[in-house]
Amino acid sequence: MYIRTTEHLRILHIVPYFKPAWAYGGPVLVVYEMSKRLVERGHEVLVYTTDALDAHSRSTAGEHVIDGVRVRRFRNLSNRLAWNRLFIPVGFGGRLAQTMQYFDVIQLHEFRTLQNVYAMPALRKSGRPYILMPYGGLPPELGREGVKRIYDLLYGRRLLEGASRLHASTEMERQQYLALGLPDSRIIVIPAGIDVTAFNHGGDASAFKRQYGVRDDQPVIGFLGRLNSIKGPEFLVEAFARVLAHKPDAVLMLVGPDDGARRELESQVDRLGIREAVRFTGYVGDNERKAAAYRAFDLYVLPSRYDNQPSTVLESLLNATPSILTDRCGLTPQLVQSGVARAVPFGDVAALAREIIDILEHREQARAQAEQGRRYVVEHFNWETLTDQWIEVYRTCVDETSR
Repeated sequence: MYIRTTEHLRILHIVPYFKPAWAYGGPVLVVYEMSKRLVERGHEVLVYTTDALDAHSRSTAGEHVIDGVRVRRFRNLSNRLAWNRLFIPVGFGGRLAQTMQYFDVIQLHEFRTLQNVYAMPALRKSGRPYILMPYGGLPPELGREGVKRIYDLLYGRRLLEGASRLHASTEMERQQYLALGLPDSRIIVIPAGIDVTAFNHGGDASAFKRQYGVRDDQPVIGFLGRLNSIKGPEFLVEAFARVLAHKPDAVLMLVGPDDGARRELESQVDRLGIREAVRFTGYVGDNERKAAAYRAFDLYVLPSRYDNQPSTVLESLLNATPSILTDRCGLTPQLVQSGVARAVPFGDVAALAREIIDILEHREQARAQAEQGRRYVVEHFNWETLTDQWIEVYRTCVDETSR
């Protein structure tokens, strides 16, 4: 029988990607920030991951230590498939059962992955408690629906039912679990945090604008994130075309890596005849450059058709940038009710254009709201506080399993 209760915890994270694979979005940052802080508090962490880095390159496979965190990377069979979210790490499951025996609790990041399939026999054999974090990926209707339903039939339902805890970062995600008939007693709601010190250094907004041919006196509407249809960038482009009728010198900056949508966006921009007013910057990685981008924006728009807990809107507010998001985001009720951001119905082009114009015409009030948002993010999404909550969850899982 597995019996272990101690102040010193040993946590195994299983995740498709890890630092510096920032191009894959928010989950990379979440695992990194959690792991780093757990190690700083004296706990032991191993990240079991792949060599995925971005669309064109890989990390080095093997054993690494990154900011005190032990990382074991396995080479993907194909980097191209990995970028399309099919991670096939060679040898990943080989010694996983043996590795798990050493750890107190396992955390599975993402839901429908081959890594989780490889982990299932090892989890059963080890008897260790595990926590599942789907990062908004529970609904199968978000693309590749047929494949997802087959996965759920073969593996997904068993993963959900076997978890000691099911993580939800928002109330929206909690409701998704409940709709699947899963017990509320096993659902924990903890938001993904943000490093509230990450943007303390200055970001040169003027230099960022100049780099892309934008004058300091031009109003800038910004998007920062993956250019993927799930993020709804075409919705923003359509609304921006209407904004130009009122603000002809405005500029739309689309900041982020192409994740399948750029070609269609370029066609849309040309079709609307607004090429001169749109900038595609590509991927912007480090925090100083991201801070410069957010501070170059007069407002930030997250036009997502679905986004459980978007980290970019928190980053935007942390830089005191006025922000608009859609009603399809899990954070929307919390941020709107707190009075720190605005929201529009997804697809309502006229409503989004009106909100953008209103912010541009009332910049002082919008900046005051965004400054309130900065304070709100620091208070409610601070990783230090959230790490305390996670440690309590781990200990509860270990104690329940021991009993």
